Amino acid sequence: MKRYWVSHPLWKLAQWAYVCGQRFDRFRRGQNPTRARYPVVCVGNFQAGGTGKTPATLWIAHALNELGYTPIILLRGYKGNIRSSELVSGHQPERYGDEALLHASHFPTVVGKNRVESSRIAESIATERSVFVLDDGLQHYPLFKDFNIVSQRSIRFENDTLLPHGRLREIPHERIDAVITQFDESHPTPTSAWQHIPEYSFVRKTRLISGTITPGLLIGGTANNASFFQAVQTQIDGAHKHLSFSDHHNYTSSDLQRIENAAKEMEYRVHCTAKDAVKLAPLIKSTQSPITLSVWDIELHPISNMQPLLDALEGKIKEVYAQRTSKGEQKA
Repeated sequence: MKRYWVSHPLWKLAQWAYVCGQRFDRFRRGQNPTRARYPVVCVGNFQAGGTGKTPATLWIAHALNELGYTPIILLRGYKGNIRSSELVSGHQPERYGDEALLHASHFPTVVGKNRVESSRIAESIATERSVFVLDDGLQHYPLFKDFNIVSQRSIRFENDTLLPHGRLREIPHERIDAVITQFDESHPTPTSAWQHIPEYSFVRKTRLISGTITPGLLIGGTANNASFFQAVQTQIDGAHKHLSFSDHHNYTSSDLQRIENAAKEMEYRVHCTAKDAVKLAPLIKSTQSPITLSVWDIELHPISNMQPLLDALEGKIKEVYAQRTSKGEQKA
């Protein structure tokens, strides 16, 4: 455990304060977690920001769909403005958040800070083979998770330090069932399991999903814009300019004007992530902007044998079905 702490006394004091708050929250809200009527698979992280939860969640949901299950995705809806949980309907990024709209383009998606409330809405639309897939929520304690997957990228969580010095949201524990590690396309690296927890590796490939591969302005509102810019630049010949915005940035008319000014010399061609596009595209349309978007998204390609993970997931799902679906909601 010592490796998660820094030696500097002031940073260590700040880390102790953070850990005490995190443990109190877990104690306060996690004593009697609610079990949903359907299996809950959580794709979370030990680290804050940029660990690839969204593509990992979609990969898991698609894998479950191929196995014959009907995934329903639950997430908080970061940067959305809803007050209570809702099933995503319509294209309202300011209401639901960008990630929720991305998920909803694939599967039914429920947004809300209260995951127990979200699970009840999901139950109202569930089928007999539904599975709830929680995008983020390892540190959300009121809803019981049947299968926990930790997603990580370049900095392995066991080599990280606690917030606020590092990125660890909590001290890593063994109450997880699997680890998903994502590598950039040009840097696949062999993995070694942590504490004997099964670990599965993927290569992240940035692919054009709409628009053209033509030089233009690159913009990003992600946790790691530099990674996105580099991935696109390797696939497009010619010089590039780029603009960075904060993660989950809500674009405004003034932002759009700034983008137009920067892209003018490139005939208003703009490359962005799918997460940015769900907010930019409606703004471009409503203002009749001359910008033409080329949209890129992340695809995960397994580089290790996924069958043990799929077998473990299906085994847990069948176990939950047998124990719970006929009994209704109950306490853990």
